[in-house]
Formats: sequence, C-alpha cells, structure tokens
Amino acid sequence: MRPILLVFAASFLLVACSAITIDEETVFQPKASVTPETFALEGVSLGVRSIPVADSVEVNAWHLMQSSAEATVLFFGGNGFYLVQSTGYLRALTRPPVNALLWDYRGYGRSEGSPSARAVRHDALAVYDSLVARPEVDPERLIVWGHSMGSFLATHVAAERTVGGVVLENPATNVEEWSSHLFPWYIRLFLGVDIDPALKNDDNLKRVRTLEAPLLVVGGTEDPVTNPEMARRLHEEAASERRKLVLVEGGAHNGLYDDPEVQSAYRELVEHVVTAAPQAASTK
Repeated sequence: MRPILLVFAASFLLVACSAITIDEETVFQPKASVTPETFALEGVSLGVRSIPVADSVEVNAWHLMQSSAEATVLFFGGNGFYLVQSTGYLRALTRPPVNALLWDYRGYGRSEGSPSARAVRHDALAVYDSLVARPEVDPERLIVWGHSMGSFLATHVAAERTVGGVVLENPATNVEEWSSHLFPWYIRLFLGVDIDPALKNDDNLKRVRTLEAPLLVVGGTEDPVTNPEMARRLHEEAASERRKLVLVEGGAHNGLYDDPEVQSAYRELVEHVVTAAPQAASTK
C-alpha cells in the first residue's frame, strides 16, 4: 500500500504545489522482528509448517499452540505483512485461549512462488483446508481474521468454507470504493487510475451480505488508508445476527489489535464461538 500512497502524495504535490512535511516519525518506522528461534511467549509453542498450495509451490506458516486452546484463528495479513515482523499479532492473537496460524503469501518471506490475486485467493483456501484437516481443529471453532488487504481473503474463505467467526480489521468495502478513497475525484481530474481486472471485482460488501457467521469489524477513526466509514458500512449491511463494530478513537491503519476495546471484543467473539460450537467437538 505504501507505493500507492507515495504516488498519491507525489501527484498531489505536482498538481497543487503544496508543501509536504517529512518528519522523523515518517522516515523511521521500526518494526521488531522475530524468528522461530527467538520466539518466546509463555505457554505458547511455535511450529513451522510448509503448506503445499499448488504443484511445486509451498507457503511458509507459523502455527502457535497452547494447551488451553479452545478455538483456532487463521490470520490473513495486509499487503505488507511478513511473519518475521508479526510480533504484535503473535501476542495479540493468542491472548485468549486459542491456537493461531499465520502465513506468508506467495513470494513473501520463505514462501515459494509469485503472488497474484487469483493465486493468493486459491492459496487462502488451500491453507484453510490444510488447517482443518488436523484432528484438533474444528471448523466451527475456527475464526478467520483479515487485516486490510487480508480482509478480502477472510471473507473469501468464510464464503467458501465453514467458519465459526470472522474478524475484519481496517477493511475496505470493495476495491472500487477503496480506490476512490485513496484517489479522490480532484486527484482523478489529473491522474488516471486503472484497476487491474484481477482486483476490481473483489468485494467484501457483497460477501458480508450473505455471511451468517458472527462478525467483528474493527476500524480506526484516523485511518488514512481504509476509510473507517467502510468498516461502519460493512457492519451495518452484514447478514450476521451477531455482529459488532469497534472504531478506535484516534486509531490509524496498523496496531489496532492492541487496543483494549478490540481485545475485549475479540475475547467475547472467541467465547461465543466456543460456546456455540457443538459440544462433541473439541480443539484441545
């Protein structure tokens, strides 16, 4: 997403001759890294998995396990997500008693292949199928969590497979409206915006209108990338009878998972999914 924002900023500068302030917070954006060797969360173990998603293509995944787990979370990161920079999510996803699977998209990190919209959508289903094939994973106690671009994969999987719940963090309604937010009409007067057909039809709004799984939508009121109104609209138009919207006051595009209200809503969703699932099934 950063290249898009840079193009936006450069275009605006050329058109409007406005001054853009570049401060130290913009220049320096540190991210703590982690490896399987340095991973350390009390009570949580990390297993590295290679998941076949196509002929001669495997993606790298980290499977977090804890003995008290009663559910599983399958995570889909944004377009800049890498496992080695996932320290925050590793902690946040496993605060409730759940196991979690996070993975690098094709061409990211140690995953093989080259990414494309079609390939990654296919891979998302393959990763889900690999996960639920494990005897300890119950699809009805599985939550799919997607951040930003990953929200499209979360709704895609939820529409095609059985899930117990869905979390959409900083989501967009669809690619068309997302593009209109990033490139307003006054920019489009001077800058043509063409959306690749492989991306154009991706539509979270269309999918949530048919999804009945419990839904948590999270947005930030100061998110410059995905307009928080899109999160509000997804919540309003979702078919799920059990749905919740958390808009973090002052929240931006990243790091909302650590907000106390978000963590509380996430824990409530996990508890509901566990309680609503058939008692005969167990992920312990």
